[in-house]
Amino acid sequence: STDGSGDTAAHLAARRDHLRLLTLLSFDAKWLQNRRGATPLMEAARTGSWRCAKHLLHLLRQKQFNECEKYGNSERERLLGLKDVDGRTALDLARLGDHSELASDIEREMRLVVSNEGYISGLTDQEKANRKQLKLATSGNSAGLRQLATQDGYDLPDKYGRTALMWAAGNSNCSDEYLWEQLLQLADPTCADMWSESCLHHAAWSGNSVAASALLHSGASVNAQDEQSVSPLMRATISASPSAATAVCRVLLDSGSDWSLEDQLGRTARDLARENGKAELEALLRG
Repeated sequence: STDGSGDTAAHLAARRDHLRLLTLLSFDAKWLQNRRGATPLMEAARTGSWRCAKHLLHLLRQKQFNECEKYGNSERERLLGLKDVDGRTALDLARLGDHSELASDIEREMRLVVSNEGYISGLTDQEKANRKQLKLATSGNSAGLRQLATQDGYDLPDKYGRTALMWAAGNSNCSDEYLWEQLLQLADPTCADMWSESCLHHAAWSGNSVAASALLHSGASVNAQDEQSVSPLMRATISASPSAATAVCRVLLDSGSDWSLEDQLGRTARDLARENGKAELEALLRG
């Protein structure tokens, strides 16, 4: 439904930088144009709503949304290049509003190329060097990351769409609450790789409860499913150690994770806990 200006809930959420609401809406709803031809991305760019802008930009790295197998990079180019009735793109609006960092984010995303197989390329040599430095830092403990916590490069993708924030979430040693608070002042908590494995999936995989809690607090979707329909709760039951899985699943359940969701094989998180011999977790999911 729309209001008198043709605005949808996605337009209103993006305008106010209401990330949590925006994540609940369908992909198609996030790219509708209002009566002035503006998309939610244009609204976010105009108002400087960087959290919602990054969420919208990064959705187009996922194979299930960019339709790369059918269109290559052209569908991404089309959506990012949409214009309002005055002929302005999201990039134009960010520049007009003097939102220079957001304009740089949009420009970079427009520069990236996704192949028919879903692989991502197009970063500059400097961006690749920044991403490599951050990846090395995330492979250690929280201390190594603290020095780089204010560097804006945690959303730079490798060829698979994986980012430094995902690597940090997937490292159980990166579990400093203050560090995560700093990281999420700049990075997108909803970002996912080409297979739709989100930062929260990576935290669940490693049993990183601190990362999971911080991501959820910042707007990550607790029930986001990857291209195999696996949710973060399912990922924890499959991959995390028994004690870590129980702890991170408590965090997910407290945030509204739906244990009854099914993967592509029709299995719930409870089924997966049973299959993986995690009795304590199975009991938790049984309630």
